Amino acid sequence: MFKKICTTLSACTLALSVTTAANELLLPDLGDSSSAVVSPSHEHKLGRAFLASLRGQLPMLKDAEVQDYVEELIFKLINTSEVKDHRLEIVVIDSPKLNAFAAPGGIIGINAGLFLFAENEHQFASVIAHELAHLSQRHYARGVENAERNKLPYLAATLASIAVLAAGGGDAGFAALATTQAGMRSQMLSFSRQNEREADNIGIQNLYRAGMNPQAMPAMFEQMNRATRFLGQKPPEFLLTHPVTQNRVADSKSRAAQFPAQKYTYNPRYELIKAKIKVHYASSPQTAAKQFKANTKHSAARYGLALALTASSQPKEALSTLKPLYEKSPDNIQFALAQARLEKAMGNISQSNKTITSLLDIYPNNHALMLQLADNQMAGKQYAAAEQTLRRLSRNRATDPYVWYLLAEARGLNKNILGVHEARAEYYRLNGNVDKAIEHLEYALKLAKGKFAITAKLNKQIEDLRAYKKELKDLGFG
Repeated sequence: MFKKICTTLSACTLALSVTTAANELLLPDLGDSSSAVVSPSHEHKLGRAFLASLRGQLPMLKDAEVQDYVEELIFKLINTSEVKDHRLEIVVIDSPKLNAFAAPGGIIGINAGLFLFAENEHQFASVIAHELAHLSQRHYARGVENAERNKLPYLAATLASIAVLAAGGGDAGFAALATTQAGMRSQMLSFSRQNEREADNIGIQNLYRAGMNPQAMPAMFEQMNRATRFLGQKPPEFLLTHPVTQNRVADSKSRAAQFPAQKYTYNPRYELIKAKIKVHYASSPQTAAKQFKANTKHSAARYGLALALTASSQPKEALSTLKPLYEKSPDNIQFALAQARLEKAMGNISQSNKTITSLLDIYPNNHALMLQLADNQMAGKQYAAAEQTLRRLSRNRATDPYVWYLLAEARGLNKNILGVHEARAEYYRLNGNVDKAIEHLEYALKLAKGKFAITAKLNKQIEDLRAYKKELKDLGFG
């Protein structure tokens, strides 16, 4: 689906110029136009189509704790932002590379590797605040205004380039993007720099409104520049679409300095999530354990060590490492989940369930806790209970493909074959494979023969999916 877009970029009006001058790497940015050129409703449809293709193309991080943290932080920032449409979809891509992007229709994507580069939550938030500013100013639609004659191809091809860069395929992205007339390049680059300055300014204001340090943005820019030096000539993906110059760093420092100086608190939860990501991307659990052992007086390092020991199949050592953290803060979701997983690994599913359910009393419907409960229920062969837990979660997170994937698994174990096909259909729809989704609904239709209410519902879903398939084609994603 997405492959088709990437191979037809030569027909699209895009610009590329990679120039190194005064420490500047230049690429055209994505702009915002008036609603007369691209309406917000069209952006929303296009964004959802792009999201489905993106999910089908790139590996998503299947970690509910990380997903929950990112979502909560983004919704905190959007509440103080200038974004009018709060219908966001947030994806965390399983890549250790530095990248983040915003796409039309409220799609926010973050590579998990951003945690490895941002020293604290405020720096991490500065990247998100910048991306939200691109959305609020509708910079994507402005790019269409600059390419008036190719409105749809511009947006579709731009989204394709985002996916290429998000995947870490920078060189392929360059080749695909370098297809425009030379006369357009200087105009597009000038527009890009203007967008970046605007997003910086609005993002810094948003950080301050959200109670976060506006100086985090220039600090993050400096982190990015250091990362570029460490990586040699090829910069991180984020810098390919968001070039950082010395002037830009200075400008952002000047803007941030306009806000009153004050003391800012730093969320310890960020450090725990960062430790989790470090373990995930370590060359081996043993390597991660060595790194964390040097500083276990800090909670995040001790937590990271417990996770590394768990990953290296040392549950007893992990449990003793985690013990002081969990005993001191039994209501901490990260510590409780680590404890519950260790209890399960040691064969004590009953105790693991108690650990989870005691916290569900405090945090009802918590995504990560419910997923762990469902995992425990399946491990304990309580398949009906697991199906019920995941059904409940699917109502809360109806656009989360992984929840539907797990629900299909639970239904299969519970011998609910019709339900398996319904859940798989939703999983494939959310991942952009409409044909496969229709196929599973047709399987379900055969199993529902004679049940009027169910067959009527399934027929309507199939009809809607066929209409959606046509819509995707019209949007350039067919």
